[in-house]
Amino acid sequence: MSCILAGYAESRKLAERTLLLEKFLKFLANVEAEVRYSAMPVDKVVEKYGGELPFLQSCTEYCRKGMGFQKAWECGLRDAGEGIREEDRELFRGFGKGFGASDLQGQASHCELYRKITETRLKEAEQEKNSKAKLYLSLGVSGGLCAVLILW
Repeated sequence: MSCILAGYAESRKLAERTLLLEKFLKFLANVEAEVRYSAMPVDKVVEKYGGELPFLQSCTEYCRKGMGFQKAWECGLRDAGEGIREEDRELFRGFGKGFGASDLQGQASHCELYRKITETRLKEAEQEKNSKAKLYLSLGVSGGLCAVLILW
C-alpha cells in the first residue's frame, strides 16, 4: 500500500507544480495590466492579485506588518517551504527582485519577460506531468504488487 501511495504522491507533485505555475501566470497577466493602467504600489498589487498563491499571501501579511516589499517577498517565498521546486523558487525570486524597481515601462517589460518565462516553464511542467504522472502511479502499483507477492 505504501508503494501505491508513494507513486500517487509523486504524481500529485507534478500536478501541483502545473497548478502553481498556472496561478503565477495568471498573477503576472493581472499585474502587467495593473502596472500599465494604474499607479498602484507593488504591495497593493500583490495583495489584490496574489490571493491564490500562498507565498504571495504571506508577502502581503509581511507588508501589512510594515516590512519592505523586497524583504516581504523573500520571506513569503521562505514560508512556502519545500512545496516549491528550487527552479520555480528562483523564477519567483527573480520576479520579486525586479518588481517595483523601475519606471512603468520597465515594470511592464519585466512582467512580460517573466510571463514568457513562466509560459515556457508551464509547458515543460505539463509535458513532464503528462509523461511521468501515469508512470509514477504504475510504478507504485507494480511495487505494491511485487511486495505482496514477495511477502505472500
